[in-house]
Amino acid sequence: MGLNDRDYSRSERTPWDRVENPISMIKILIGINVAIFVMDWISKGQLSDWFGVSGQTLTQPWLWFRALTYGFLHNTNDILHLVFNMFLLFVFGRPVEQRLGGHEFLRFYLISLTFGGLVAMLFPWVMSLASTGQIDPSFLVGSTIGASGAVVAVMILFACYFPHQEVLFMFVFPMKAWVLASLLVVGDLASALGIFGGASSTAFEVHLAGAVFGFMYAQWRWSFEWLDFSRFAEIPNQMRQKSRRAKLKLHDPDKKIRAEAEEADRILAKIHDSGESSLTSSERKTLERYSRRQRQKRDLD
Repeated sequence: MGLNDRDYSRSERTPWDRVENPISMIKILIGINVAIFVMDWISKGQLSDWFGVSGQTLTQPWLWFRALTYGFLHNTNDILHLVFNMFLLFVFGRPVEQRLGGHEFLRFYLISLTFGGLVAMLFPWVMSLASTGQIDPSFLVGSTIGASGAVVAVMILFACYFPHQEVLFMFVFPMKAWVLASLLVVGDLASALGIFGGASSTAFEVHLAGAVFGFMYAQWRWSFEWLDFSRFAEIPNQMRQKSRRAKLKLHDPDKKIRAEAEEADRILAKIHDSGESSLTSSERKTLERYSRRQRQKRDLD
């Protein structure tokens, strides 16, 4: 291999060039989807009955969690439903995850799933009113499952970030990412309007919801940094620390310094994992305070 073939010598890079990332949210999401598919298959579709979303869910607030859980379920009678969604998530999700960082990508994915679930809850009511002029219970029965809405959101976000990247349509025809995204949206819109004719079990309205969400996220440069999952992971540790402090209080003048150093290490690891943009305002202040203390310490030495 020549010098010019090495990664650091290439002048042109693609969105799929490997970036060091110790935690891949894409792989975690795929693993969860596959595991749930197996459990649902073993239960003969019981999980889909319990956690799928439908028009009836709208009138049952205690079941609104299904607006998220439906996205981790797939048709156990058609494994291609799972395979196709996970393949597209892996191909188009990796470059998007590298750009957003793992934690922000996870937030984007889960919120896009929820947005699609809300549309799946509302759409049957709209169709019932449009078709019959009243609420027809038969429109509210069908259940929606699958990650397609979030996957479409990821594909649209990829096209917004890398519009001129060439991709293979149907694994054969090369085309720009923005062209593929446009064809995807037009096809889903035509199918939702019944232009192609015939009934379909595909929730095209959820696909369109994902496309709109992905486009708005890129166009308006949204960020869901305020939804910091790491805070929830720290709650058990904080509770244990408070419990220990309540049992025994010892004077330790270096305790605050050690805690600050540990917190700085965690923040630096977070920057390595998800980038500096993933930090909260409190984490930035903590890191600045720690850096100032270290500089003062070096000056004294």
